[in-house]
Amino acid sequence: MEGRKQTRADQKLAEQLAPVLRAAHERLRLWGRCSDTNCQRERTCCGDADQCGARLAPESWQWLRHVLKGMLAGASHEAAVKAANLARLPYRVRRILRWPGVPCWDPVEFVQLHDGTWRRVDQVALPPPLDPQFERLVALPWLRMAVRADTGTDVRGEVKV
Repeated sequence: MEGRKQTRADQKLAEQLAPVLRAAHERLRLWGRCSDTNCQRERTCCGDADQCGARLAPESWQWLRHVLKGMLAGASHEAAVKAANLARLPYRVRRILRWPGVPCWDPVEFVQLHDGTWRRVDQVALPPPLDPQFERLVALPWLRMAVRADTGTDVRGEVKV
């Protein structure tokens, strides 16, 4: 978001994400990887948990943020995880070229990159694997409850008064 002003929607989203990301940071114990001695001593993030998570585990933290944004937008847990997984892919579309009736020619798979160009799938670098710790965290019921608590609904989906 550098180079442009934050809109009210961006600010509201950041406010909604902040407590959940701080709790995720605590559950993942990312303070143990931090070079800040204050974080090590206090056993908690002494700064901005979002920036710290992005610095310590960039790919996995971005994936977690994507999942949370989807859930806060109203998507189901499964749909948010699926969308986050698709967003990590370095391409948009996959196509397989087959030659029916020609048994000696193997199918060739192509992908369309985000810039619109096409490449063979074996020529595209895949993103690094996610940290399994993040995948386990997202699978926990805690995440669903944390997002519901932040959006103002209780565990059953009823609006809190």
